[in-house]
Amino acid sequence: MSCCTPSGYRSIFGSRTAARDARRYREKGLLGTAAWLRDALVGEGVDDRSLLEIGGGVGTLQLELLAAGAASATNVEIIDSYEEDARVLITERDLERRVDRVVGDIVQDADLAPPADIVILHRVICCYPDAAGMMTAACMHAGDRIALTLPRNALWIRLGFAVMNAWLRLRRVAFRAYVHEPRQLFDAATAHGFGLTGHTAGLLWQCAILRRQDSSTSP
Repeated sequence: MSCCTPSGYRSIFGSRTAARDARRYREKGLLGTAAWLRDALVGEGVDDRSLLEIGGGVGTLQLELLAAGAASATNVEIIDSYEEDARVLITERDLERRVDRVVGDIVQDADLAPPADIVILHRVICCYPDAAGMMTAACMHAGDRIALTLPRNALWIRLGFAVMNAWLRLRRVAFRAYVHEPRQLFDAATAHGFGLTGHTAGLLWQCAILRRQDSSTSP
C-alpha cells in the first residue's frame, strides 16, 4: 500500500489528530515554525492577498493570516480527517465566505485549487515522496511567494526518520516520512523564478520564504 493513498495518511493523521490540533490552537495559539512563517509573511505584506495552503490540517496558519489582512484562503488536504474541526474553527471566526477547503492530491491534479498570491507548504513536503512534484505544484500556483517548512538535512534527523519508518513498517502502517534534500527544492524553486528572501533553522525544522523574482511570469 502506498503512503500516498488516503488510507496511508489517515492511519497517522486521523480525526483524533485534527481534534488535538484544534484544541491546542484554542489554548495556545500559533506556535513554533508556524508562528515564524506567519510573522515573516506578515512582515513582507499579506493585505488583500490570496492564500493557498497544501496540507494545512485544520488551517490555523490560514486563520492567522486572514486576521492579519489576507483576503481569502484555500486549503488542499489529501484526506478528509481535518474537515470537521476545520469547519468549526472557520465558523467560530465567521470566515465561511473567505475560506475554501478541498480534498485531493494537488500534485496529481493541479486543477484542484486556483492560483494564489501566497502558497504555503508547512511541514507537508516531509510527508510526501515526490518533493520535486510538490514544489513544482507550489511554484505553478504561486503568484508572489512560497512559505516552506521542512526538516533539516542533518544526519541525526535522517537516522531518526529511518527508525520511525522502520517502526511503521513493522506495524504495517503504510505512511512514511521523508527528509528531502533542501538544496534540490530551493534549486527547483529558482528554476521556476523564485528567490530566497527569508530563512531560519532550529533543531529539527527549517523555514524559508521564497519570492517570485519576475512578476511577469506570475500565473
